[in-house]
Amino acid sequence: MKRRPPPRRQRQPDQDEVAAAWVRRGINDLDDSYPSEVRRPLGWVAPSRDRPPPECPRAMVRYWRIGWDRRAAVRQRWDDQAAQMEAQLDKARRFLDRNSEPGKLKRSSVIALHFYFLATGDRGPDYAWTWFQARMADARDEYREAQAEGRL
Repeated sequence: MKRRPPPRRQRQPDQDEVAAAWVRRGINDLDDSYPSEVRRPLGWVAPSRDRPPPECPRAMVRYWRIGWDRRAAVRQRWDDQAAQMEAQLDKARRFLDRNSEPGKLKRSSVIALHFYFLATGDRGPDYAWTWFQARMADARDEYREAQAEGRL
């Protein structure tokens, strides 16, 4: 008869690991969107910062809220970036679209579409914002050169 080794005890997570898990849960709980193919349960209410999930222990509520607040701040920053991008493009639209051909996409529209494409891709909105700022810096240099040469 073979002897079985004694069962290994699983290591219990310490307080810091549990807190970090609740921070991650708070970050994920802010996403109140359901995929289109998934039906929302009857009586489903979008998550609220004032109402942590019922399974969250009272001692961990503050960690859940930290995660919630972080994700909300990131979402707000991304929304602000999109609004700032639109405002900058509105100012530069006349210059960017000055030589556009009929029937083709205008340069400002291409920049906006590419910004949204990058923002919703794997690299995320922060990469899209950096890319957009670089394109606008190039456009500003181009504008200054055109102004200095008297082409405007």
